[in-house]
Amino acid sequence: MRVAQLHITVAAIGCFAASSPSLAQQVPEVVVEAPHVETTTVKGAPALSIVYKVNYADLNIGTHSGAVELQKRIKDSATQACAQLKKLYPSSVDTDPPCVQTAIKNAMAQANKAIAAAENTAK
Repeated sequence: MRVAQLHITVAAIGCFAASSPSLAQQVPEVVVEAPHVETTTVKGAPALSIVYKVNYADLNIGTHSGAVELQKRIKDSATQACAQLKKLYPSSVDTDPPCVQTAIKNAMAQANKAIAAAENTAK
């Protein structure tokens, strides 16, 4: 039996564009997901993770300073999400550093693609 994963969006970080987005536009954001590992498994219980969406519409990620700021936002969001999970599930098998490291690693994979695309556009 496959266990469904429940995502809770708890925060959006960054500024949103003032204009109304069209359906064709993509929101420039990176998803930071703090994974949760239960110490016990309950049959049929969903796994829980906390998702933060890090918006970077206000950054020029094609520049070094913009890319560094995005990385900082991702690290801050991962730290906050994992801290929130630890409060909700203090007996979790996953401790802070692995949770934060996993969340950062997965989000930075998305961010690095966006950064590379922005750098190529700037050339």
